[in-house]
Amino acid sequence: MIKFFRKTRQNLLNEGKTTRYFKYAVGEIVLVVIGILIALQINNMNEARKATIQEITLLKNIQQDIELDKLDINFNIKHHKQMLKAEIELLAFLQSNLIEPKTPIDYLNALGFPLISAIQKSTFNNLINNDISIISNNKLKKTITRFYDYFVTAVVLMENEAPEYNTYNVKKPFFLKYFKLDNKSKLMKLSTENNEYQYNPDLEKQSLILKDKKGAKQDEAFKVELNESQFFRNAKISNYSNLLKEIDELNAALNKELNKLEQ
Repeated sequence: MIKFFRKTRQNLLNEGKTTRYFKYAVGEIVLVVIGILIALQINNMNEARKATIQEITLLKNIQQDIELDKLDINFNIKHHKQMLKAEIELLAFLQSNLIEPKTPIDYLNALGFPLISAIQKSTFNNLINNDISIISNNKLKKTITRFYDYFVTAVVLMENEAPEYNTYNVKKPFFLKYFKLDNKSKLMKLSTENNEYQYNPDLEKQSLILKDKKGAKQDEAFKVELNESQFFRNAKISNYSNLLKEIDELNAALNKELNKLEQ
């Protein structure tokens, strides 16, 4: 093609057709510019398509993360509710004039056990460490950032990091003082949720007996700690429930954006 243009220009010069030569040269330049612009446009379209594919992959990874988070959240809510129920029943008995509880109390759950929150943040962390501008929808970008920076941070802080919310260590001395192991009982298996993403061994404990009912009933500090534990546990359940709602809303926003990007 270049040889053809060069030969044509040479023929026009040899024939003395200067005016036609300049018109042809201008036309040739225009064609070259148009070709460059078309090439740039195609390149930009390809780059934009690559960015879209990368964004789609990222948004789907976030969706997978938050779906896994729901397993962890529901597991923790379930056990917090079981422990809260036992704490309420135990405190009600200690504040009553009853010699024995009206219905059996699960003292193991009243003591409880520490839980952790294992929220999936790998995709979001990679996004922050690289380039969050890959998300083209500014509103969605703010929604994702707020989800992790506010709602997830609050849950993780309360469950994993803030010692005042870990009431197990505070209650344990009282249980060591007023309770004993029930040697006649079978081992109680703590319920677990089995799935491929979480390690859930069979957890077993021997049940407890309230050996010193009078002492426990007279111990106001024990009652206060049970009351505090109920307050903090309710706060955790509330935070987890709010996080589940936020996950549903974020998932809906992600689906809406993915439908637009995949068209």
